[in-house]
Amino acid sequence: MRSYLSLEMRRGFRNPAGLVLLTGFPVALYLLWTKVLNVVPQEQQGDFAAATMVSMATYGSMGGALFIGGAIALERSRGWARQLAVTPLPAHGYVVAKLVSGASGVLPSIVVVLAAGALFAGVRLPLWTWPALVVLIWLGVMPFAALGIAFGYTLKGQAANLAMMAVYFGLSVLGGLWLPVQLMPEGMRVLAEYSPAYQAGSLGWRALAGEWPTGTAVGVLACWTLLFTALAIWRYRRAL
Repeated sequence: MRSYLSLEMRRGFRNPAGLVLLTGFPVALYLLWTKVLNVVPQEQQGDFAAATMVSMATYGSMGGALFIGGAIALERSRGWARQLAVTPLPAHGYVVAKLVSGASGVLPSIVVVLAAGALFAGVRLPLWTWPALVVLIWLGVMPFAALGIAFGYTLKGQAANLAMMAVYFGLSVLGGLWLPVQLMPEGMRVLAEYSPAYQAGSLGWRALAGEWPTGTAVGVLACWTLLFTALAIWRYRRAL
């Protein structure tokens, strides 16, 4: 499994176009909200820039984790799954390797968005907060990497990409990454609290205030990760 994980890590970082897209888009959105559109009063802009920085870093890393499913769908069309079936690699080993490599591939997106916050939006945080944000946002996207694998082994070709795009934007909106949850109708607020996107964002938002993640956030993210990982393993076995 270690050899396969090493292979997946190298392949992930050999796609510069994907890295630029998944990094550039959230940075552009972040700068649009904080530097072009004056949507909050002057005295609130510091807090808004920091919170939006976390939201866009989470949003970008979610996309990077989810869209591993598109690569898997392409691999299936080329017969890669059938080649893996004749190796000793177990199903859970394959899914774990994909999960780790997919999640690792989002690290550049997180770092670049945080750097944009510090360099262009004037976000100032205690020194320890910056590495904490990287780790917390990275951990928060684990459910989406697992979901992307499940998508890749459930749908084929363009259907996989369209389904992931719909889920991506839907969860981003529901999770308060585009619009604060406090502005949503009450029913949506209740749903948002149990969505992986909202709890992933909450890890970083609480870190900005110097607070630890809540037990609810950890529990919700762990449950979604386990559920999506089990689904990914099942779909992988069915696809062989």
